[in-house]
Amino acid sequence: MMRALTADAIFSADRGMIPGGVLILDAHGVVVDLLDTTSNFDLSNAQKMRGVLCPGFINTHVHLELSHLRGHISKHTGFVGFAQELMQKRNTFSAEEVATAMQLAEQEMWQNGIVAAGDISNTNTSFVTKRNSPIYWHTFIELLGLNPSRAPKAIELGELLLRECPTAATLAPHAPYTASPALLRAIAAHAHEPFTIHNQESLAENEFFQNGTGRVRELYNAIQVPLDFYTPPNCSALRYALPFLMAKRNLLLVHNTFTPNDDLFWAMQHYQNLFWCFCPKANLYIENNLPDFAAFYRAGARITLGTDSLASNDSLSVLDELKVIAQATPEIPTTALLTWATKNGADFLNIEQTFGTFERGKKPGVNLISGLDENLRMCAATQVARMV
Repeated sequence: MMRALTADAIFSADRGMIPGGVLILDAHGVVVDLLDTTSNFDLSNAQKMRGVLCPGFINTHVHLELSHLRGHISKHTGFVGFAQELMQKRNTFSAEEVATAMQLAEQEMWQNGIVAAGDISNTNTSFVTKRNSPIYWHTFIELLGLNPSRAPKAIELGELLLRECPTAATLAPHAPYTASPALLRAIAAHAHEPFTIHNQESLAENEFFQNGTGRVRELYNAIQVPLDFYTPPNCSALRYALPFLMAKRNLLLVHNTFTPNDDLFWAMQHYQNLFWCFCPKANLYIENNLPDFAAFYRAGARITLGTDSLASNDSLSVLDELKVIAQATPEIPTTALLTWATKNGADFLNIEQTFGTFERGKKPGVNLISGLDENLRMCAATQVARMV
């Protein structure tokens, strides 16, 4: 049985904003057609809604296995302070508490209109939750090891998790400051699917690569990891990592809170398969700072959205992240924001054949965005409801 939905407007990144459009789905939620007002469709047969209909959201960066830390990590301590507290508290909860928190987090994501996610996993604790989830998951098995001697063992452990993982999965380095050239090369040679790396989440990262000093070194000292092998390459974190990683598959750079314009333009000029993920609420939680969204938008960067973890956020909502960006950078139009939250995430994860747009034959999910202002801009009152 066919189902017809109409609203004030329907958004699909391949066609833009369609005022008064009609979305026709089959009984399984597969798109049959997307009509505009010239179609003379009989609206008496359509379900009418106030707001904007858009495809389901893609959350390209989340740490599901940290969900039990909601409300347990201090705000505004900077990344190094955050990391230290995270390491101290992460393993102080029971297995049952961790499992329950992940199940609730997964349900929260689904209720907030998220249909697919890229999840960072250091362990197998999230695998059961993902196996039984209606959300499409791509798991990034995260590896760490700044000491080059650790690379073979890290890859070995990562391959064990890959074999156990019930979802699409690839190996991924944690961040430039926790990955040696040997580990970066090994991961790049291993991966055949999209992969990801945290990038320039703090000013301390660039300082560590430029001269070897600062709070990243303090973090290594605090956890008693010697750095006698390390020689700073005298460049930014981004310029250190990218030459080891880039190939023909997609790479997602996450956070980019302190990525300067010259690094942005250099990366986009030299590497064609880059995507840039913003997690603004986590950036505010940890560093109390935001990326220069306007610079990325003007540069034509392919941007996606993430929620990070409940250790660094109070919700797992792509819409909440969009609202922060809309408030901070009102010149970015709603059509661009919704493209970041839908099509771009699907393109990065290589799931565009199913998700991201309302094209015929796809099953992307349907969200209703309500409470927009008179110019269809997001504001404090804006909400999302899953329709399909």
